[in-house]
Amino acid sequence: MTDDTVDGNFIKKSLFYNGWGAMFVLIFIFLFNIIFSLLSPVISAFILGIKIDEARQLLSTPDGTALAINLSRINHTLSFVGYMLLPALLFTVVNRSSIAEEAGFKTKIGRSEIGMSLLLTVSAFAPVNWLDGFMRNIPWPQGMNHFATKLDTIRQEATGTILDMQAPIELVVCLIIVALLPALFEEFLFRGIFLNIYKGFSGSGSLAVVNQAIIFAVLHFSFYELPGILLMGIAFGVVAAATGTILYGIIIHFLFNSTAVVLHYISHEYFRQTGVSGAFDSIDIPAYIALLSAIPFIYSLVWFKRRRKEIANV
Repeated sequence: MTDDTVDGNFIKKSLFYNGWGAMFVLIFIFLFNIIFSLLSPVISAFILGIKIDEARQLLSTPDGTALAINLSRINHTLSFVGYMLLPALLFTVVNRSSIAEEAGFKTKIGRSEIGMSLLLTVSAFAPVNWLDGFMRNIPWPQGMNHFATKLDTIRQEATGTILDMQAPIELVVCLIIVALLPALFEEFLFRGIFLNIYKGFSGSGSLAVVNQAIIFAVLHFSFYELPGILLMGIAFGVVAAATGTILYGIIIHFLFNSTAVVLHYISHEYFRQTGVSGAFDSIDIPAYIALLSAIPFIYSLVWFKRRRKEIANV
């Protein structure tokens, strides 16, 4: 194994696979987040042919109309692309690398890896959902609980309007916005750019996996969901480090997010027919189910770790 290769991923010598590179990307994530929080409503208003003040009013207090829903979806997409994709693309330019190099798109896809990716996806649902419920049931101090609830409310209000689906075509739109785009852009940023950066200057694949997962979890701004997101960030990182590509992570990420979107759609349709709200939005997972599901989840991660050693020895 040459000095330019760490845990199966090609890392070319570069000034930016170090702490400065990580700082560069983080600064532009927050900078573009601010810029696009201001620009996205303006662009969204222009696209829909409405006044900027009206757009801002509907974004702050959505009224459930088709205009408010479409505005929220367009605004979210523009903002997400701005602070999640553009910093990653900017890094590849400054770093003089390419999207294919950072993402490992030249790696050959294996059927066994796809199969284990599916197993990891299915087995992750119960542990992640149990962790979410566990965090919500902890008697946190009043100040911390207020902060966590406020973050949760902001997150739910933002996604609630986006996921207000009235027809199957809207389900497709939401699958693209909430499942596909995050799978593509987040995997490229965290399991592509950040994982390569941390492997480049730490020399440790395991440390790189943990570091990128922490950033991934923190930038979701959800206190209650933090452990579950961290767990999935580590899982995505293990898969990417083992295979040298983000392609399997994209598959897992898309399927995981798609499940939440589809369940929300089914719940919404169930409400329209029965008047019962939130029937499938939140599913309480017993601890024993989460524990049983953790077995194939851990097995799939161990399989990928062993696969990394097999690739390294070839």
